Order: sequence, then structure tokens, then C-alpha cells
Amino acid sequence: MKKLKYFIGLLCILAMSSCRTDLKLAKAYVAERTGIQAAVYFPEQAEVKVEFNTQYGRQTEVLNGFSQDLFLDLAYNAYADAMQDYGVTVYVPEDIDNVPVDSVHWLVMLSRMEVSGRITEYEDYLFSDTDEYSYKHPLNTVNVASWFEINDGAWHPVQFCEHNLIDGFNSTTDYSFWENKIDYNYTIDTLELKDVYNYAVYLGKLYAGYTYDYMMNGYVDAELKKQNMDYWDRFPLRYDPYKKQLRYAEDGDGFVEIKE
Repeated sequence: MKKLKYFIGLLCILAMSSCRTDLKLAKAYVAERTGIQAAVYFPEQAEVKVEFNTQYGRQTEVLNGFSQDLFLDLAYNAYADAMQDYGVTVYVPEDIDNVPVDSVHWLVMLSRMEVSGRITEYEDYLFSDTDEYSYKHPLNTVNVASWFEINDGAWHPVQFCEHNLIDGFNSTTDYSFWENKIDYNYTIDTLELKDVYNYAVYLGKLYAGYTYDYMMNGYVDAELKKQNMDYWDRFPLRYDPYKKQLRYAEDGDGFVEIKE
């Protein structure tokens, strides 16, 4: 029993030491890895589709009149602006067939993007002292899935990101004691095309942060490996360039590596 407690205590100490080390390495990366330049390419076209929902017998209309050129331009410009906040300059190389790649010269390619309009069902639950109720609502949804390829001297595994833009939804209940009845009311803030274009700006900024964090965490992992500390299941870090702060990423907050 004593040996087990000792072993658990040792693991805790080593884990805390590893956490402190990865934070120090990430801080060093942010402070010392300056002058980074990134050649960034977004696709000329996205794969746009509108799915028919057989359950409700209709499809979303939010993508009516959708311009993928405008969507991609907005996302690219937002990406470039946000990368500047991370100290990374986005540029267009003179020779696209001869792009320098190393630790401070990156090649970032958004190789594929899917934009899907669909109707998704949202189930709203209501609980009373004795009963449980549920109400189902069809909501407009725009799903955007993106695949990134990154090279800083060698090609990294493909990185994936998927997010949904959904109608705003809010519900309220009012219980009448005298009538023993619950009044249920809801409002839906229906998506418009302008919301989709604003979403492109949001995604561009998000992708920029994910790119920087991926490269920073790659550096931290490599340095930990040199110190024989890579056997820990480490939580990835995220950097906030506006607050100049590092934090541990929550689940799903970052790129997902595509396993081949």
C-alpha cells in the first residue's frame, strides 16, 4: 500500500513538473519565435451543398444567393489580419513553386472547404415537479468543414476543423399554480445571409488562432521529447495575443489531426 501511494505521488509530481515545463516552453516560443512569415493559400472554390430534410419535408433557405467567392475572401482576409496579431505576417510569394519553408517560414494551405446548409432538430426539455416535457424545433444550420495542410520544413498531418452556425433559440416557461398549467413560449432568431458572411470572418480568425497554437504546441512537444517528457498525455495550450496569456485548451478547441 505504501509503495502504491509513493508511486501515485511520484506520478503527480512528475505531471505537475511537465505542466510547468510546457508552459515555460510555450512562453519562450511566443517571446523568441519572431518574424514568422506564412504563405497562405485558400481554395478558389468551396464545396457548397444544401441538404433536404426528409423529416420536415424542406430545406434551409439561408444559403439562397450565397457567394462562395465573397465567403472565402472574407475568411482569408480575417485569417491574415488575425495572424498579424500573433506576430505572423501573411504574404503572397513571388514564385508559388518555390516557397521557402522552415521554422519561421510556413506554408499554410486550406486545401478543402465544405459549406453545407441543412435543417437540424433541436429538442428543448422542460421539467416540472412530476413530469418531463420535450419540444422539437427545426433550426437552420450552416456547417463549415475545413482541411488544412501545413509545412514548416516538412508536411504535417492534415488538420481538420468543423463548426456549425445555427439559428438563435430561446424559450421561457410560466407555471400557473391556480390552473396547474405550464405555458411554454419560444423565439427563434432566424439566420440570414449576412450572418453567414459574418461567420466567415469569425472562422478566419478562429483558423488563424488554431494554426498558431498548432505550431506552438508542435514546438513544445518536440522540446519535451528532447527532455524525455513526451510520454505524458499533455493538454494542448492556446495563446491569447490580446491578453498575452496562455491557457490549456478545452476539448474540441483546436484542430483535429486526420489519421491516415
